[in-house]
Amino acid sequence: MYFTINAEDNKYFIMCEGSLNAASVEEFRNTVEPFINEFRAPIVIDLDKVDYVSSAGIRAFLLLFRAAMAKAPQTGLHFMDMVTLANISPQVQQILDISGLSDSLKQWNEERNPQG
Repeated sequence: MYFTINAEDNKYFIMCEGSLNAASVEEFRNTVEPFINEFRAPIVIDLDKVDYVSSAGIRAFLLLFRAAMAKAPQTGLHFMDMVTLANISPQVQQILDISGLSDSLKQWNEERNPQG
């Protein structure tokens, strides 16, 4: 897996390319987690060029969100404002849907932004 990191508009953009699987998950976490642990600005994880996410990748997403939830009280932000998944390819979206992670993300987002 390859990563490109840019800072713009008061955000960090982490563009990922390749497959997020057991072989690449440690590198993914080592790349992204410091941005959460030393939080200075929101993080956008761009998945446009990610072609596959295994169960190890789903677990990595969950652990990142858990780390953001733990750090959120110190930042004064909701954890979903700290870490965002963006440009999810259709094949990865299907994996997130099957795993139930997309339902959790939607639920967390709705709880954060209740309608009415």
